[in-house]
Amino acid sequence: MNAMDDAPRGPRVVRHRDLRRWAKAADFRLVAPVLEDEAVLLRGDFVQMELRSGLHLHATDVWDLHDLETRAVQEPGLTFSLFLEGGVTARMGERIFAMGHRDEGRSAPVEAVVVARARRETFQRRSACGTHVRKVTVTVSPQWLDESGLDAVEGHRGVLAFSRSHLASMRWTPSARLVSLVEQILKPPAYAPLMRNLYCESRAIDIVGEALHAVARSESAAAAPLLRPKDYARVRAICEFVDAHLDDAVTLDTVARHVGMSVSTMQRIFRAARGTTIVDHIRGRKLDRAREALERDGVSVNEAAFLAGYANPANFATAFKRAYGVPPRHFRARL
Repeated sequence: MNAMDDAPRGPRVVRHRDLRRWAKAADFRLVAPVLEDEAVLLRGDFVQMELRSGLHLHATDVWDLHDLETRAVQEPGLTFSLFLEGGVTARMGERIFAMGHRDEGRSAPVEAVVVARARRETFQRRSACGTHVRKVTVTVSPQWLDESGLDAVEGHRGVLAFSRSHLASMRWTPSARLVSLVEQILKPPAYAPLMRNLYCESRAIDIVGEALHAVARSESAAAAPLLRPKDYARVRAICEFVDAHLDDAVTLDTVARHVGMSVSTMQRIFRAARGTTIVDHIRGRKLDRAREALERDGVSVNEAAFLAGYANPANFATAFKRAYGVPPRHFRARL
């Protein structure tokens, strides 16, 4: 059961009585000094929802107005947390995790952390008065991973091994696109509840997808070729060229000539840096553009299929659902 389904969205305050009421509706316990029921503990935006079975989203843009400690029991699964501002100290089992950063302002780098739980575990979080935390956390269950096509992720065996290693953790630097997705979740459009949930779900799935690729790359890092700064600059040039020519019939030879490399070398360094092929990257970028057109412009599914480079709308719908978890008509039908 979601402890905050009945909580209002948007800027607000969270009082002591609110947390005590939510604690009764979930496997969650507040550990804090005795306060009056009307005492304000948090101020800001605080959303927690189950997007679908096994896929949970927790987004916060809040100020802590008291020193606070919370305790909950978390089920097995993977938790992906992306901190834009602030940080927390958490204990899971016998391990202590310092996540995020303590630097004030937005100049500090965004930090992404994934933690695996192979079994139920007690989670304790401590926050200090005056702390401002802007973060998004996505949690997936083992069943969700099994049913979402994990075997399609390159290096999925490494991801599976990581997910089964209790309290295994990894940090990585998220892409600019992933940071943008986090910002979109924190500041969603004024959609009706069902459309808002679909909006958040599609972005949460994107976050999980990039995070799983990051885990896969990390698990195979020992066998991966070492890349030089020049190689990463070339990968950025490849991505920029692709984005600028999404409407063109771009071939691997065309991209290779642009960056001054052979096709084989280009493919090798791109896979090593991004954990995917150039062809799959192009396909994903076109799907992203089609999704944005469905959401923002209300184009038809046939028009979106054309934007994504699909002659057959049925093939487009299949690829779209595989990428975002819902068929394209679900986005357009509710605009």
